[in-house]
Amino acid sequence: MKKRSRRSRRRAGLLLVGVLLICTACEGGGQAADYTPEELAAAKTQLRDHRRLQTFEAGKLFGDGWVARAPHDAELRALYAYQLVSWGLSKEVHEQADAILADDPENPWGLYTRAYAHLVDREAELAHETVQEAWEASPQPEFAFLYLRALMRVDFEAAREFLESLDEEARGWPEILRMEAEIEDVARYELEDPTWADSMRATWAEYKERFPDHVLGYTRLANEAYNARRMDDWTSLMEAALELAPGSAEVRGQHWRGLWMSELLPREERRPAVEASMAAYREASPETVEGMYSMASTYREMDDEERAAELEAQIVERDPAGYHASGVYLAEMRAASDKLYETGEEHGHSADSPEYRAQLEAVRDAVHDYLAKPLYNDTYKGGAYLNLFGALRAMDPVPAEELAEAIRGLAEHERLNPHITFGDAPLAMIDHTPYALEAADIVRAGAPHIFEDLKEMRRFYDTEGEFDQSLRYSLSSIYDVIGWAHFKAGQTEDGRHTLERALAIAETNRDVRYHLGQVYEQLAAEEMDGNAEAVTMWLDQAEDSYIAGFGASRGENPNETALEALYERRNGSREGIEEYLATLAERDRTRRHERILESRMEDAETFAAFELARLDGEMVNSADFEGKIAVLHFWGTWCGPCVVEMPEYQEFDERYREDPEVRVLSISNDDTNEIIEDFLAKNDFDFTVLVDDGYTERAGVTAWPTTWFVDRNGYVRFEKTGTALRLDEEFSWRVEALRKDADSH
Repeated sequence: MKKRSRRSRRRAGLLLVGVLLICTACEGGGQAADYTPEELAAAKTQLRDHRRLQTFEAGKLFGDGWVARAPHDAELRALYAYQLVSWGLSKEVHEQADAILADDPENPWGLYTRAYAHLVDREAELAHETVQEAWEASPQPEFAFLYLRALMRVDFEAAREFLESLDEEARGWPEILRMEAEIEDVARYELEDPTWADSMRATWAEYKERFPDHVLGYTRLANEAYNARRMDDWTSLMEAALELAPGSAEVRGQHWRGLWMSELLPREERRPAVEASMAAYREASPETVEGMYSMASTYREMDDEERAAELEAQIVERDPAGYHASGVYLAEMRAASDKLYETGEEHGHSADSPEYRAQLEAVRDAVHDYLAKPLYNDTYKGGAYLNLFGALRAMDPVPAEELAEAIRGLAEHERLNPHITFGDAPLAMIDHTPYALEAADIVRAGAPHIFEDLKEMRRFYDTEGEFDQSLRYSLSSIYDVIGWAHFKAGQTEDGRHTLERALAIAETNRDVRYHLGQVYEQLAAEEMDGNAEAVTMWLDQAEDSYIAGFGASRGENPNETALEALYERRNGSREGIEEYLATLAERDRTRRHERILESRMEDAETFAAFELARLDGEMVNSADFEGKIAVLHFWGTWCGPCVVEMPEYQEFDERYREDPEVRVLSISNDDTNEIIEDFLAKNDFDFTVLVDDGYTERAGVTAWPTTWFVDRNGYVRFEKTGTALRLDEEFSWRVEALRKDADSH
């Protein structure tokens, strides 16, 4: 590699400066710029004014002209791109980023623009990473704003920390004060603390006072006033916002909704008031598809379909492949799906209903029509294929080839519902088309998406135990679909082994139980040598699988029909089936009882001693129930599964409340006593609650709910993690088993 001297680098630098000066004087094709530096600076100020006032319609048109005049000014393009962001124009924002970065791949304004494009595309992590580079290269108010906006979606706590790390000057920027209010708004949900709403309102009030020429302070406070039905405050705030920005579709849309939806005006006066505001908007703003789209949406809210359709037709005529035209196409398709739901509610969700059957056809036609349009992008194709899949699957008969194409479209485009795209849909492909093995391939390719979605949902799981349970169930479901695909493709043994693996991962997966039962029935049918003993064995296994599926979970169960059909197959008729089915509950009860007794821990250990306070402050020491059978139930109001089974826990507590040999205690690790007391009062519960002081962590409890069943000598003989199918019954079996042990000694 050749080396340059410092002198040669200096000459290169001088040459670059000269080239830049020439480019400034001759923006393109060697022609002199038709503006002065002062005019360019004023144009940037005006673009910032459009952002300040949210007049993005005029801002886009103004920016169109200036970008054509000064195509190599990165800051100008970036400020113009912000106007496009508010229109949702992802492709155009990417084009602006491309143009900036083509001149300089590390230009901070280009990185900022690229980050905004990622954010519009709902790629928050990419947006965060890209704008971070821009911020670190050149601390600008716009960069800090976008950095916080993207980071908040990726890591809320990190966004709060970054906000706190900014110096006093940066904290004074309107962009940062705005993000402070938005972070406080999210905090009330993320931190489950409603007092953050007060902080948010106070910050917006400060924003309005410090930056009275920024429209957001008025509109955000107006929204809070509207939600609280303080319509006098709403009116004055909206009037101030409209005085600042009469040509903003953002402000006008909020005004129209308030006039129409609130009780501010008598009903007969609302539409005239809305249309008067629309007329004022038209006078103050250039005619744009953005403005027409906003007005059309308002007319739809007012149930004026005719006027909305007129405006939408104008949008499509003006820009048939544009973003807003695609929105019109999407609304038309969704209207057909909404009508399907309404038809189902009125006439029944069955292909036996002529009305429902006709609407299924209408949905199919609407989706095909949508997909044939010159769409702005593929963003909503996944939803279209989802609607198509739902309609086709409900038809009788199911159109196999169409269904397969719809599922292929789902696999390519739909990621918001991976449990359907890579679960329900492949199962339907297996059951209704000849492409079973293709369905298995779809599931294999989609498995990473399933687990990525679970990872993103991790924060909604209260414990590692719950998250692990969800992971196991998802993995079991993946194996279930693959195993079922192999079976339906004629590969019975491969199907059986894969389904048995699915069952080993999650025994409560009733779909696996059903599919395994079907496999066992097929294996019985394949006993070609007339081995009656083998046939009986496989049919017994099928029956056992269906019955176990009955007890796998609450709610409707797919195993019932299969079990009835198997009974008829084995007995030659349905005679006696009612008596047979009546025995299943007791049969299931017996098996659950056996499994619970088998779960007894022979190598049991004692538990860590404790002294914990009841809600009334009275202390309870674990030494108090020496010589007694104790049940210690760990829970929290934040734990969804815990809350679901609390009514049954109340019944169990009442069963043993007066029993001198048994102590039943629950230990809640909620943050405050008030939370627990409110929950008990709301649900009319009165079981004993001890307040966790860190004991659960010291005792090694890692999943909720967890229940210990302690014998008279202080040994934990049974431990139940997760919810019980029938809590009162199953907990009682454990208690009585411990009582029986004591009596036998």
